[in-house]
Amino acid sequence: MSQTQTPFNISTPNSTHQQVTQHPPPDFSQIPTDSLESIRNRLNQIHLSLRKLADQINGHNRHPNKIKLPSYSHFQNQFQVLITQLTSIASILYSNEDLLRNTNVYPVPNFPTSAQEGLLTTLLRKKALPEVDEWTTTALAKSESESAQTSMNLQKYDELAQWCFAKVQELRDEFQFYGFHTVEELDFLETTEGKKEAQEKKELENQREELEIKLTAGNKKGLHPNQVLKFMYQGQI
Repeated sequence: MSQTQTPFNISTPNSTHQQVTQHPPPDFSQIPTDSLESIRNRLNQIHLSLRKLADQINGHNRHPNKIKLPSYSHFQNQFQVLITQLTSIASILYSNEDLLRNTNVYPVPNFPTSAQEGLLTTLLRKKALPEVDEWTTTALAKSESESAQTSMNLQKYDELAQWCFAKVQELRDEFQFYGFHTVEELDFLETTEGKKEAQEKKELENQREELEIKLTAGNKKGLHPNQVLKFMYQGQI
């Protein structure tokens, strides 16, 4: 795309005198005036929102007992508005990227240079302001630091996952997933003490069953809890 420029008055030399040629008025039809004005308004709104938010925080820091911070929902709403405005600006800039990239901006001869010197230097400035450079440098440094920290955290998470997997394998090897006893308990039941303890438990169970037969009508044995659960699950006794 050719560059869009607004020319100054140009004088051409002649053999006897200089003839001044007046160019036609500049053509601004290709300049997205509405889009640029929308960006300007959005940036002004963002500036005011940030200034108001900063004043609220600074006021609380100076007088914490007199001025309270806004609620969390207020901060969240403010940040949501800022994100929406920034998204709108980015969308407008993206849609006019080619035209703005290939457009040279400079004042026409009738621009009040002396009266609007501050505005002129701002509009023609190509280098970022020192505070903008500082923001960019700080953001990049913080991003790199967070990236390194995230990498370390991911490494720690991987180490934790490996430890958990090894621990699960270790615990799984200690159990047999059937019956009601661990491997250690089964090994204990094979010993003399274990057999003696199992015999005592069996005798107690027989005594309990005999007592139940005496208490129930018709000398019938009561259902074991496992039989009750089987009946509830399968409908069989």
